[in-house]
Amino acid sequence: MADEKRLQELGQKLIKAAYDYWQEFQEVHSPRAVVWLEDTSGHFILFTRGEYKEQIINNAFGLDSRPILDHPFESE
Repeated sequence: MADEKRLQELGQKLIKAAYDYWQEFQEVHSPRAVVWLEDTSGHFILFTRGEYKEQIINNAFGLDSRPILDHPFESE
């Protein structure tokens, strides 16, 4: 499945870039558990530690919704 492999590669790049930004943000500003970016087109990325995952997903999609990603990829 070439499409799945491509999604995995792109997703890993996105997570790495977000983590690099989060680390730099900690150096420039005071430490934060949650950092987000938004551009003028309305695109939005929220980056945080994994301990907040369940609460964020439940708030965004509700308790009875289907998982966003049925099989998360492994990080490198």
